[in-house]
Amino acid sequence: MVRRNELGTGRMHQGEILTRTTRCWLGEDGIVRFVSLPETHQTLEHARENIAVCAKFANGRRRPVLVDIRSLTAIDGDARRYYAGDEAAQVESAIALLVGSPVSRMVGNFFLSINRPQVPVRLFTIEGEALAWLRGFIDEKEEGR
Repeated sequence: MVRRNELGTGRMHQGEILTRTTRCWLGEDGIVRFVSLPETHQTLEHARENIAVCAKFANGRRRPVLVDIRSLTAIDGDARRYYAGDEAAQVESAIALLVGSPVSRMVGNFFLSINRPQVPVRLFTIEGEALAWLRGFIDEKEEGR
């Protein structure tokens, strides 16, 4: 039996928001998840829409974010700069990029090396490892634990 990961199931999650390029939701663990829709090309307009959704889930605090870009086909330079900029850093405490294909790995490496995000970012190929890393960026006091 093949175990499908949470991001790859395609199932709806409580409070999930569908943007033009991603499925987004806030996990019970306090981590925001973004899953790129198949064969998407993100523009600056899409990046603004996605960060606005992240801000809604963040609800006035900075949250760790898991971004599954395995099915992303392209992202404009303006969109990468926006994701690495001030507005994103106001709602994100860390970003784990889940990569798989050579294209998604290239996008992730470009983001890390050229755009220099303001929050910690790492590339992962295994979702569980990405989530474990992100849990270190959850503010326990703010989560009421």
